[in-house]
Amino acid sequence: MLDRLGLDRWDRRNLLVVMAVVAAVTAVVSAGTISVRLVVGVIAGLISGVVFVVSTALINRYKPEHW
Repeated sequence: MLDRLGLDRWDRRNLLVVMAVVAAVTAVVSAGTISVRLVVGVIAGLISGVVFVVSTALINRYKPEHW
């Protein structure tokens, strides 16, 4: 599915890195029990992943040829 959006191997790697970092940081800084922190971290990681995919797909589609 990510191939159809124009994401190459590096974009997929960066997607995983962004999702993992956002999830970990959010889980550490959020308040609540450990289960609440994990749920918040997973939700934040998923949202950041969706934003990353949309923004990267749009950049790849509409970027100038000289990039």
